[in-house]
Amino acid sequence: MKIIQAPNKILEKKSKSIDKIDGEILKLIAKMFETLDGAKGVGLSAPQIGKSVSLAVVGFEPTPEMKKEKPEMKPIPKTVFINPKIIWNSQNKLVEKEGCLSCKEVEVDIPRYKKIHVEFLNEKGKKQKMRARSYIARVIQHEIDHLNGRLITDYIK
Repeated sequence: MKIIQAPNKILEKKSKSIDKIDGEILKLIAKMFETLDGAKGVGLSAPQIGKSVSLAVVGFEPTPEMKKEKPEMKPIPKTVFINPKIIWNSQNKLVEKEGCLSCKEVEVDIPRYKKIHVEFLNEKGKKQKMRARSYIARVIQHEIDHLNGRLITDYIK
């Protein structure tokens, strides 16, 4: 699937909640993981491929070269987030540079909560809660921003 580039209206609008996880949503999830793998990204939201629904996928396997450069880099298991919502966050934030598959060649310093608790449905429709910190917390917050119509470029003052 093609990743939509900013500026584009679909990237600026809040996504609709998913009420029913059917075959169409499951196909979309599979295509999103394929697209994410092909783009060598860490996360992808449905609006980035033209679907205004509250769905994001994350997953990342660092290459041996990446691990050599940053030994602390850990894989992120493939996870599906349907209708994700942050239900708790730490007060502490950390500012780091972020890129985005929809904003090529742009990096922005973005403050994100160091720790979050997120509630969501998985691909089977089961309610999940996850505690996340550091990099994975940043990735989840980035994808939730997409679902709320916010891009990294919106952080530029």
